[in-house]
Amino acid sequence: MKKLASVLGLLAVAAATSVASADHVLAPVPAGGEMFKCVKIKDCDHIAPCAEKKVVEIVDPCWKPDPCNPCCKPKCVLVEICVPKKQCCDPCSCCKDSGPKITCSKDGHYKKYDYGRYRIEITSRNGWVVVDYDN
Repeated sequence: MKKLASVLGLLAVAAATSVASADHVLAPVPAGGEMFKCVKIKDCDHIAPCAEKKVVEIVDPCWKPDPCNPCCKPKCVLVEICVPKKQCCDPCSCCKDSGPKITCSKDGHYKKYDYGRYRIEITSRNGWVVVDYDN
């Protein structure tokens, strides 16, 4: 119960400082928050220069639907990603000022944050969350 209260409090803080829409949490890293541990990072060399850390929410890759309760919503986990700052270090037009274009699958196991030149794809499957950086 204590763990659930801390996660709900964490989500409330993240939702209050959200940059994106209410469905997609994109917030500064909360102090003392529990991040999901089974995360694989691909293409670290494609992270934007002057990137800042943000926390996003994605469906838990270990979650299974309950056959006795088909209306049960999937559990979500928090993952830390590096996103381009609103104002990039160099004055090129590599990042949009209006924020990212967010695309996600219906089941919530895939999310893409498109910042123009930089893109972050997050996949949640088989017990792992994979964060793939592209430029």
